[in-house]
Amino acid sequence: MVDEQSRPALARGVRLQKDRVNGEPMLLYPEGATYLSETAYEVVSRCDGQTAVAAIISILAEEYEASIDTLREDVLSCLAELNQRKLLVV
Repeated sequence: MVDEQSRPALARGVRLQKDRVNGEPMLLYPEGATYLSETAYEVVSRCDGQTAVAAIISILAEEYEASIDTLREDVLSCLAELNQRKLLVV
């Protein structure tokens, strides 16, 4: 389960990169690839295994001049989905 104290990281074998053809952000893994929205890319790019989700939310809120409360649910939902798909570890 992902919560604000979690320190997510990409799962083993998963890489974050931009598509060489169209520049879209994506996660590559042995079974395939998943394209990410720019927002999801901003979240996932901060998943280094050391930064807590609360800090990621705070950084994004400052960067986008948005309310922490507005971003909290979206960030947690994004990370929970990726964790469920075993693309992240917490």
